[in-house]
Amino acid sequence: MPDPLEFQPTDDAWASVLKKLCTSRIQISMVLTGGGSGVISRCLRRPGASLNFVEAVMPYSRQATQQYLGVEPSEGYASAQTAKALAQTAQRRAASLSDDPVHAFGIALTAALPTTHDSSDPSINRNCRIHVASKSTSTFRGWSLFFSGQPSEREVSEAMAEQMFLIAIQDSLQQSGLHIDSDPARPLKAAGLNVITTHGDGV
Repeated sequence: MPDPLEFQPTDDAWASVLKKLCTSRIQISMVLTGGGSGVISRCLRRPGASLNFVEAVMPYSRQATQQYLGVEPSEGYASAQTAKALAQTAQRRAASLSDDPVHAFGIALTAALPTTHDSSDPSINRNCRIHVASKSTSTFRGWSLFFSGQPSEREVSEAMAEQMFLIAIQDSLQQSGLHIDSDPARPLKAAGLNVITTHGDGV
């Protein structure tokens, strides 16, 4: 059996990104399904969070995700395409709830994470898929991470999902002209993981 995957989240990176976010006019509607629930507490457990986060939604069941999107996902629930569709819906909601729609972002995360690690049980799912998407008024960006065959505690996979979401928040700052030197993908790379990016214009 391969060694369990080790990953160290970066609390300092979260602190610096959220501090910079407070100085911006960005307003985010976030939606998460399948994992990454810790993102909500990281983003909202601070004074003034409502200035930058207009909504946090977690449609965890398939039915709830369908209702949020208005359609059944055509490429599965934990897919890059579904993350993009979720981000598009979130961006529309952010714009409708925002004081300044030009600075409205929708950020979505959808994931399929291992439920446990038990090396004695070969039937345990060790596949991990995390897809994050960000949508502004004019730009789409996406990030995907997946691996299989490596044991991983659910807590570790959740931390990786949170780190993926941080990448999207920092990217929204960069799109708004606010630069941060740290690389939120670095801890993932240090764990031997490859983050695939998909950037582009359009709806």
